[in-house]
Amino acid sequence: MAARSAVLLLLALVAAACHGVGAAGAGASPRRPNWLGGLSRASFPKGFVFGTATSAYQVEGMAAGGGRGPSIWDAFAHVPGNIAGNQNADVTTDQYHRYKEDVNLMKGLNFDAYRFSISWSRIFPDGDGKVNQEGVAYYNNLINYLLQKG
Repeated sequence: MAARSAVLLLLALVAAACHGVGAAGAGASPRRPNWLGGLSRASFPKGFVFGTATSAYQVEGMAAGGGRGPSIWDAFAHVPGNIAGNQNADVTTDQYHRYKEDVNLMKGLNFDAYRFSISWSRIFPDGDGKVNQEGVAYYNNLINYLLQKG
């Protein structure tokens, strides 16, 4: 849950920077904190693409479900002492189940782009070419929803 809160905070800060107009001070937009100074979309060249990116391992969760096989990183993260606090990405921010909420947040923050990675162990759980249709369906649903939201 802490990871999801951190991601949402970062998205909110980016949105504040991208949506405001004008300089800080007396005439500053009430939606923008003064510490942003004059930073706004107008501060960037025309055509600059504002977006966000995620890593499947860090956001999807559902590590032991949906037909996903273990990755090398899963094995490494589950060895006690390899990761601070013995944390792993078995649950994460649960984008696997909450992708619509995440896409709606991106849309609400007026992002232009979203880059995501594919968990190949979700597509090829045994690493031998046998395709996990449930994993393919997840990515199809995510992509279709992104297209639907523009």
